[in-house]
Amino acid sequence: MAEPAERTFRRYRLVAAAVAWAVAAPGCQTFQAAKEKVRSVHIASSYEDPRADEKLAEARRLFEAQQYEKAGVAFKELADNTANNSTLAEEARFMQAESRRMRGHYPEAVDTYHKLMTDFPTGAHRREACTRTFEIADYWMDDFRDELTARSAKGETGVLHWRPRWPHPTDRTKPPVVQEDRAVEALEHVHTHDITGPIADKALFWCGYVNFIRGNFDEADHFFSQLVELHKDSPLRPQAIAYAIQAKNNATGGAVYDGRKCAEALHLVHVAEASVPELTHDPEMADKLTRAKFAIRYQQAEKDFRTAEYYQRTGHPGSAIFYYELVRRRYSGTQYADVATERKELLTKQMADGTAPKGYDPWNVLQAKWGELFGPKGGPDVDPSKNPPRAPVGPGSPDPRVGPAGATGGPPGAGPTP
Repeated sequence: MAEPAERTFRRYRLVAAAVAWAVAAPGCQTFQAAKEKVRSVHIASSYEDPRADEKLAEARRLFEAQQYEKAGVAFKELADNTANNSTLAEEARFMQAESRRMRGHYPEAVDTYHKLMTDFPTGAHRREACTRTFEIADYWMDDFRDELTARSAKGETGVLHWRPRWPHPTDRTKPPVVQEDRAVEALEHVHTHDITGPIADKALFWCGYVNFIRGNFDEADHFFSQLVELHKDSPLRPQAIAYAIQAKNNATGGAVYDGRKCAEALHLVHVAEASVPELTHDPEMADKLTRAKFAIRYQQAEKDFRTAEYYQRTGHPGSAIFYYELVRRRYSGTQYADVATERKELLTKQMADGTAPKGYDPWNVLQAKWGELFGPKGGPDVDPSKNPPRAPVGPGSPDPRVGPAGATGGPPGAGPTP
């Protein structure tokens, strides 16, 4: 028999289960009332402050007295109070960021500027906040420029991958980690919040340039292409076009991948030759454009040549001949065109003689495997002498080296000078 204490505990458990079921039951009035009560409970941090203007004036006095820490606390309290009018709240948020900047807490200041631009996208301090953010990000970029200069002096070329550094936890002017990423993020915010501003093109250029140097060609192509399309009057546009062409060609991943980036790069070359005299009149840049054009065409030739090889390998000689002829006509003067001519003549002769290779047809492979598993014990009688010889594939293939001009020799020009 159960003890009295156990019976009492069991009774309480039953009562608690019944109450929980009644509250959670669908359509239960008790449950609906409980939800309404929870919704009505709201601990608000905002309140009507009749002394808001006086507090703002006092915070300004503290700021002018260079008591930035106390001023920042006062400005933050005013900005966080959403019951204050938007003009006062925007002023308080901007002055909070200024207080952090004057104290040398640049990462916190950038975050506060970003919050200001997000909460007040058309505010009176938006452009000034963008300017302050750009100045701080440019200060953070000094380490990147120093590293680039030092590694270039040592003879390093091509992609310069990021290297970790010792953190400086006592230096409040720089982020303790991922300083370069924070700088690029801040510059991207500058362009996003003030796309028509005087420094928007510079911010976008540096975003693309850092990604280009680090080998992030997809991101670099994104930023440089935006600069080319959105800032047609920018003095940085010619350099951005040159970098965008290389970034697009490097972002393809090779001839076996999607060839649309190559087509975009070739189109951009034609646009540069037709509408950017700064590039065509400079002999060095004109030579780089020419070499970039040949590199793009070489990669496109390889893609079509590999397609022809695929059809030849899978037993479709007609399609292979079509693509070999396409390579021969479209990319004349290249090594791929010469080899494509030989392959086409060989396949045409084999088709005329009725000895075209069947290749690796999946259906033929499946039939052969079926025969091996379920056919006669000895397998089908095959005369190896009757098998037609396959067309040569390995020897004679052109060297598939592909890459834009300057892919292993660093970016064109003397570097950005925004």
